[in-house]
Amino acid sequence: MAAELAGEWILRACIMQCEDAVLGRLHFTETGEVVYLTTAGDLLGRGLGVWVSEGPLAGFQLDIFQYEAASTKHVQTEPHRFRGLGKFPERGSWVGEWHFLAFQQPPRVVGRFHARRSSPNLAMPALSQKPLEDMPEKEKKKVASKLEKLTEPFPMLHPSWVPHHLAGKIEDVHYVRNFLEPKQVEEFVRIIDKTCDWERMRTRDTQEFGSSGQCPCGRSLMRAALPAWQSTLVDALGTLGVFHPVLFPANSVRLNAYKPGQGILPHLDGPVYFPRAAIISLGSHCIFDFYPRFEEEHPRGFTWDRDKEVPSSPELPAGTRPQLSLLLEPGSLLVFSGDAFVRHRHGIKAVEEDEITKEVKNAKDIGLSIGDSLRRGRRVSLTIRHLLPRCNCSPIF
Repeated sequence: MAAELAGEWILRACIMQCEDAVLGRLHFTETGEVVYLTTAGDLLGRGLGVWVSEGPLAGFQLDIFQYEAASTKHVQTEPHRFRGLGKFPERGSWVGEWHFLAFQQPPRVVGRFHARRSSPNLAMPALSQKPLEDMPEKEKKKVASKLEKLTEPFPMLHPSWVPHHLAGKIEDVHYVRNFLEPKQVEEFVRIIDKTCDWERMRTRDTQEFGSSGQCPCGRSLMRAALPAWQSTLVDALGTLGVFHPVLFPANSVRLNAYKPGQGILPHLDGPVYFPRAAIISLGSHCIFDFYPRFEEEHPRGFTWDRDKEVPSSPELPAGTRPQLSLLLEPGSLLVFSGDAFVRHRHGIKAVEEDEITKEVKNAKDIGLSIGDSLRRGRRVSLTIRHLLPRCNCSPIF
């Protein structure tokens, strides 16, 4: 069946009463992989999975991540897993059951899927058509069992950095000491100083990697390959589960260099990055602050006009103190997601000397006490994130 199934198909799947909940292109390979790209109106998305067959029955399973092109109000924090199951047609359209697979719950039928070859001469069947009425449950279970054996566990639910969670007033903040060895820190600083073309700013020097100007459609940025030494770090984060290598690849790296007395104002990264940030510190230490969230501001996310710049974060009220602070050591890794990423501004005070306060959550672990002070040196950091594509002109696959 591999040869018959291989190639591009147009997929349409309904979920409950939503007839075009999933609409896009499927590409099946002869070796059992399947890739999905959304084509539904103002939605963008992609998915990756596997397919199998058993007699006349074929099934495929996908981890799908999709979102509105101009909003993060309803952006998923994890992919959704779906399964399509149906008789493979000798010709024409392919019709089957559409299952939703929730974590640690049995699959449940939520609708139907219809697929046809990528050809204008083939029409989609009616949504009312009932699939698999004459297919024994035994045959369906065989295909489902094959898919389960081939499919990886749910992505990002148990990444290895979770044990480094910091219990505090702000959830989803993780700190890993000694992520890099001292020799690695020195080597990366040497490479940065030798190769970087810094943009000089009043508060810091910076350089962006991973994009190379605006896409011709005007909706997104063009992708650019990361330098080899950055790819090594990105691959390591993928192995740890910080970023899903396909659905949420770490495709953007921002280098920042701070002199003593420089910092960055409290801010949110905005709607172009999702769902988390990873910061690797090189050189000197610093204290990294998270500030209280304010419920009245963007209670459900961000929206913006594509023709305008992404809005900056409004200033905090005067005198607002950090809700959580961390001392970032050389070679450390900071990962924050969820509310910590979307709702709580973060920043670095522009000081030459950091004072340990009660808000510095990890001070005791490092052997410091309230009232201690540390003089800063030059600090270089790598902020690694997933930049959400805003068009399908240059798909991730």
